[in-house]
Amino acid sequence: MDPAAVKLSTLTQVTTHKQRSGDGESQEQRSLVALFAPGENPLIPLRPGDRQRQLPAMASSSAAAAPLLTPKPDPDAPLPAPTVEVTPELCAALRRELERSPDDLPDFVHGLRLAQERLDAISAYLVSARPPMPPLTATPTATTPMPPPAATPPMPPPAATKRPLVAPEASSSAAAKGKRRARGTGATEMVRATVPAGPDHVHARNLVRRARLIFEALRVVYHRGDAGAGEGARKRADLSALSVMFDRGLGLYRDVRIVGSIPGVFVGDVFFYRAELCVVGLHNHVQGGIGYIPASVVSKGKPVATSIVSSGGYLDDHDGGGDVLVYTGSGGRPRNGGEHFADQKLEGGNLSLVYSCEYGIEVRVVRSHDCEASPSGKAYVYDGLYKVESSTYGPGKSGPDVCKFKLVRIPGQGELGSSVWHAAGELGNALASGIRPRGYLSLDLSKGKERLRVPVCNKVDQDSSPLDFEYIAHPDFRAARVPRPVKRYKACHCGTTCGAARSAAAACKCVCVRKNGGGPVYNADGTLVRGRPVVYECGALCGCPAASCLNRATQRGMEHQLEVFRSKETEWGVRTLGLIQPGAFVCEYSGDVVTVDDGQSTDWGCFVDPRKFPARWREWGDASAVLPDEEGHKFPEPITGPGYVLDVSRRRNFAAYISHSSAPNVFVQFVIRGNEDESFPHLMVFAMDTIPPMRELSIDYGIDQQG
Repeated sequence: MDPAAVKLSTLTQVTTHKQRSGDGESQEQRSLVALFAPGENPLIPLRPGDRQRQLPAMASSSAAAAPLLTPKPDPDAPLPAPTVEVTPELCAALRRELERSPDDLPDFVHGLRLAQERLDAISAYLVSARPPMPPLTATPTATTPMPPPAATPPMPPPAATKRPLVAPEASSSAAAKGKRRARGTGATEMVRATVPAGPDHVHARNLVRRARLIFEALRVVYHRGDAGAGEGARKRADLSALSVMFDRGLGLYRDVRIVGSIPGVFVGDVFFYRAELCVVGLHNHVQGGIGYIPASVVSKGKPVATSIVSSGGYLDDHDGGGDVLVYTGSGGRPRNGGEHFADQKLEGGNLSLVYSCEYGIEVRVVRSHDCEASPSGKAYVYDGLYKVESSTYGPGKSGPDVCKFKLVRIPGQGELGSSVWHAAGELGNALASGIRPRGYLSLDLSKGKERLRVPVCNKVDQDSSPLDFEYIAHPDFRAARVPRPVKRYKACHCGTTCGAARSAAAACKCVCVRKNGGGPVYNADGTLVRGRPVVYECGALCGCPAASCLNRATQRGMEHQLEVFRSKETEWGVRTLGLIQPGAFVCEYSGDVVTVDDGQSTDWGCFVDPRKFPARWREWGDASAVLPDEEGHKFPEPITGPGYVLDVSRRRNFAAYISHSSAPNVFVQFVIRGNEDESFPHLMVFAMDTIPPMRELSIDYGIDQQG
């Protein structure tokens, strides 16, 4: 008996029946009853001996995890049919039976052709896998059908292991030795991640944040075409950054294929580039909409889907941004877009979604939205885990056959990110119209002192304490400064804007740019290029235009709608009603300025002490992990450190309500304007992450180091 023969529980059967045509005459029509057994792919060998393991968790789990692949039971399934041996000769005979007849309808001819193509593929596989045939003899031998294959038992749950998550810099031995990781080295294990709450949860979040910071720093460098960008400057900056990070082993979770949630990625997180999704392990294709684990990694020998990016590119897509999503498979149109002109095929990502439906594997769903605030024009929102409930194949609205999948969101997750975006937009429109929604104590805490309104919301209790303080938008340093000999200040005399390139070969080299160490401080969109000990902005004596100069980004005031809100977890906090781009200016800390000596204690809770903020600015724009030249870049240090604190016990602005976090999404950057005293820098807050609507702002006050 041929050991390479493949078992099929149900073969193709062709029956005939009479069908009435339009003119009343009956015509004979054949119908395709069944092809292959459900859940069985004859083109891929099974590997029952393989097992999976759980991603090393941050803490041990007492309960064993459920198997990753457990076929859904079907109570109405028929009894197993007798099995027969499939050979190339049998495939050829079946193919002849499926030849079309003149009376066949077009749709049925199409189905016959697909069945013939599949039989041809099976026959080719059997021929390639068959061992050399022995010499033929005159004595006929009786062949016995192979017994039915034994049912594959469910895979045992992966052993609960305990191992801390490893930082991306150390996740690859090649990277640890400074060697480039070979491209195309794929993961060989399918795992599910488990990260408990507490320090491990914060650690996983910091790993994701660090990877995104490196990606954004590289993207900006390649976008500007700075020294060190090399050939990448002529490519898309985001793809160049992704390629370099993968080469250096800085992409997260590249050694495993994760099913389910990604450690450190929250529901509602926003990304501006598909390449960034790949960096954190949320998706594994920069263009394809379906991320999947190939059959060679899955123990049952079938591919399974782990993520999709829904962008509404097909007419059959139906997505209201809620818990149910109808997703159209991939294929059938040009790679770079265009009309859908060909049938989709049940292969690759489409086939993996079918098996994810059969085995109940959860799928990460990312929705793509058009976004004017994004540098790419797109915003990719992670909406959590969904289950593939059903799959169908047939003619689509555009004509060719399509694969359609119905996905339903798994209950018990965080609020749907896309729904939050919609709700935040409606809330912003209501506030802009002067409508006070339920639970809002004030439409503007600043009483017109800020460029944008600052509403106050409390839907938790009756506390209204933010309304009891006098609002001060900017600190007054003039009364607190100690008289010192005034240095002669050299102002710039730029006619356009400081820091902008005059031409492709020459950049602005005015006195303000040189004071910052050379090169622009802010990008054209106003985002901070790189954190530094202090930023020297142009002042009142400079000749550059105040309204358009790039080196005055913080002097134009708030550009993002923020609100003070009451929370059960952090009491009063600050959150954004719109999307904030990483590196964007957010606000300034304000209060009464009190001069202090270096050794003076400021432990009282109503002080904001600039000296206690950790140097988080070092992390922003730092590409030294990839570009060695960036590591040695030295920025001018201030002559003296901050010599003051802000007393917010009587007067304050909304920044005083920003909560503390050891995994913050904003940071403090010292800023000096013109000839101001360097002992009194402004405390400017910049975004460290892409902050989605309704996400709370958090900053590192240095509390962990003080404890």
